[in-house]
Amino acid sequence: MSVQTAERITHVTQADKKQARKDAKPPEAHSAERMEASEVGVHAIVVKIALGAALWFLAVVWMAFAAENSENLSLAIVIFFFVFFFALFLLTASFSVKDPRWPVRETSLREFLASKVRIGDATMRGRDVLIETVLIPVTLAFAATLIGLAWVIFG
Repeated sequence: MSVQTAERITHVTQADKKQARKDAKPPEAHSAERMEASEVGVHAIVVKIALGAALWFLAVVWMAFAAENSENLSLAIVIFFFVFFFALFLLTASFSVKDPRWPVRETSLREFLASKVRIGDATMRGRDVLIETVLIPVTLAFAATLIGLAWVIFG
C-alpha cells in the first residue's frame, strides 16, 4: 500500500468520525429537557415502598433464621452487602436528585399514578411503574414472612 493511499484512508476515517459525531444522538440526559408537561419522574413513595419491603425481608429472615450459630455469619454477610449497596444507592441518588440535567416536576401520588413517566426512550403510566418497581420486593417480603413463620412453628 502506498503512502498516498494510507493518507487517504486516514483522512477518510477522520472525516467519518467527525460526521458520526455530528450525526450522533444527544446523551440520554438531554431527553429529560424535552419532557412533556404530562410527564413526571418516579415518585418518592415508590422507592420508599421498595426499600421498606427489602428491609422487612431482611428483618424477617434475621429473626426467623438467626437461631443457629452457623447461619448467623451468612445472615450478617447478606445484611452487610445490603447496607453497602443501599449506601451506594443513596450516594448516587444524592448526586443526581438536584441535577439540572434531569428536571422533574413535584407531584402528588394521585397525579403520579395517572401521569406518564419517562423510562429511557419510552413512557409508562405511573401506576405501571409503581407495580413493576414494588411487586418483587413486596412479594419476597410476604414469602419470607410465611416461610419464617413456618420455620418457627414447625421447626
